[in-house]
Amino acid sequence: MRSLFTTLVCSFMLLLLSALPAVSAADQSARPNVIVILADDMGYGDLTALNRQSRIPTPNLDQFARQSLVFTDAHAAGSYCVPSRYGLLTGRYMWRTRLGSGGNLANFAGTLIEPGRRTIANLMQDAGYQTGLVGKWHQGIDWKLRDESEREQIRVDPNYQNFKNIDFASQVLKGINDYGFAYSFATAGSAEMNPSTFIVNNRAAVIPNLTTAEAKEKYGEWYGRDDNIIAEGYTMDRLVPILSNKACEFVETAVRAKPDQRFFLYYAMTTPHNPIVPNEEFVGKSQAGTYGDFVVELDFHVGRLLQKLKDLGIADNTLVFFTSDNGPVDRTRGYPQRWVRGDTQIYGHDSTGPCSGWKGGLEEGGHRVPFIVRWPAKIKPGEACATTIVFNDVLPTLAEMLNVKLDNKTAEDGVSFYPALTGASRPVSFHKAIVHNHHNGHFAVRQGPFKLIMKGPKTVEEVLDPRVPVKYQLYDLDKDIAESTDVADKHPEKVKQMHAILKRYVKAGRSQD
Repeated sequence: MRSLFTTLVCSFMLLLLSALPAVSAADQSARPNVIVILADDMGYGDLTALNRQSRIPTPNLDQFARQSLVFTDAHAAGSYCVPSRYGLLTGRYMWRTRLGSGGNLANFAGTLIEPGRRTIANLMQDAGYQTGLVGKWHQGIDWKLRDESEREQIRVDPNYQNFKNIDFASQVLKGINDYGFAYSFATAGSAEMNPSTFIVNNRAAVIPNLTTAEAKEKYGEWYGRDDNIIAEGYTMDRLVPILSNKACEFVETAVRAKPDQRFFLYYAMTTPHNPIVPNEEFVGKSQAGTYGDFVVELDFHVGRLLQKLKDLGIADNTLVFFTSDNGPVDRTRGYPQRWVRGDTQIYGHDSTGPCSGWKGGLEEGGHRVPFIVRWPAKIKPGEACATTIVFNDVLPTLAEMLNVKLDNKTAEDGVSFYPALTGASRPVSFHKAIVHNHHNGHFAVRQGPFKLIMKGPKTVEEVLDPRVPVKYQLYDLDKDIAESTDVADKHPEKVKQMHAILKRYVKAGRSQD
């Protein structure tokens, strides 16, 4: 199987890299390579550099943080996978899409990003960069079906099981490479989601044909779902190191094939999202159970990629972002053994640090994430920045770095924080306000130190409907990061003003003031 993966990767990569547009040497020398590393369900408190009480050793990320600018008030574009990644890729809130507020993608759902919408990869590719994605996509794929009458069902059915109707042998009708990525080596969604196979440049690398029962019998274990369709050789313990290898290979191939052309890599790791299956060499390396060990493994592979930059002599002029797609899952109360190889407990480790709440929620623990940026040629190391930022801002930040002007149909909810990177300006926020979204549809608005949670409206239509009752909670995060004291009654005008901001952002179709 390894030879099949290697052949596919090398042939596709060399072909695609050689076909990219040329940019003058002068233009390239003034630009950095860019890597966005996105962990999956990693908490703000997991990194020792951000939480002295962390029970998980993260030496590579700690060293990276010392060499970087650390944002202490950075937020995912959503509190769970799909909205977070949509916001990062497009600079727009997912609740503006067909999924709406609190929506999620079914296993085989079609592509979410709208036709013609510009992504971060489109931006970089248009600027002459070699572009690649390695890891978790989770923005939908339009598979070729044998019976097109089931197209609408497959878009919404979270448990679609008619696998024979999906032509896994054919190139997908629309997928990752249609959004600006010249190269992709990916999983369709989370590690345990269907289909359990790698997708290389819009085609399944190995056709999945094993049931969960057959995979258990063949490999002795399976930590995915009971209804998976699984490719030969696709096992959870191989997943993380394979993706790590492909990320390093992309960087090395890009540098050696086109040494005068910069690259952009979106490395969307599948760790430490369930299944929690650290490889043997990482077992017992933390004091936070199996989950902690899995974070140790994540740290190791981030270190591998950073070392690759150093070995290739490109670390100084490579802009590296490290963050997580949202906060962690609540494992303090235990976790289903089917998702974990080992201990389900985390032994007093506080994965969200000083914050309350978890993945999916409106509390800070659900969406305040580690956000660390290194660019030795431009960014002063060892500093912290309290400017409030959100994933939607990454695309316009790179656009400003590249001196590219965005049209008004791109990144409608993002604002560049490039001045914060260079140290030119670090205000409270570059936004008037940002919006948070619960997995059940509820909204919250953040403005300065205040966060207003609105319980009642669960759709954008309900936000604008005055007949829908609303209950408010207001927190002053500067004084109460744990969100323990509701101060809505003390600030009625603030509540009214912040609610009006949400309504205006919904009506306007954008949140740039």
